[in-house]
Amino acid sequence: MSAAPPDPVQSISDAIVSRGLREPAIFLLELCKPLMGCMREVYTVSEPLTTSLAGSERALTVRELLSSNSAVEQLILCLERSRDRDSEGAS
Repeated sequence: MSAAPPDPVQSISDAIVSRGLREPAIFLLELCKPLMGCMREVYTVSEPLTTSLAGSERALTVRELLSSNSAVEQLILCLERSRDRDSEGAS
C-alpha cells in the first residue's frame, strides 16, 4: 500500500511556518481574498520568477492554490490552527 500524496495546502503552510512568516501570510491572504481574481493574473505574469525561485513543482502548487478560493481559505485555516497549537503549547 502506498502512502497518500502530501496535502499541498499543508505543505505550503508548513513552509510558511518554518520560515516564520505565519502572521504576515495570514494578514496578506485575508487582505487579498477579495482580489484573488487579480492575484491569479499577477501570478501568471510572475510565474517564471516564482519557478526560478521556488522550483517548478512548488510553483505549480502555488498556481493551483491561487486558482481556488476554497484552497486559499483552507490555507488560512491551516495557518490559524498552527498558530493556535503553538499558543496552546506555550501556555
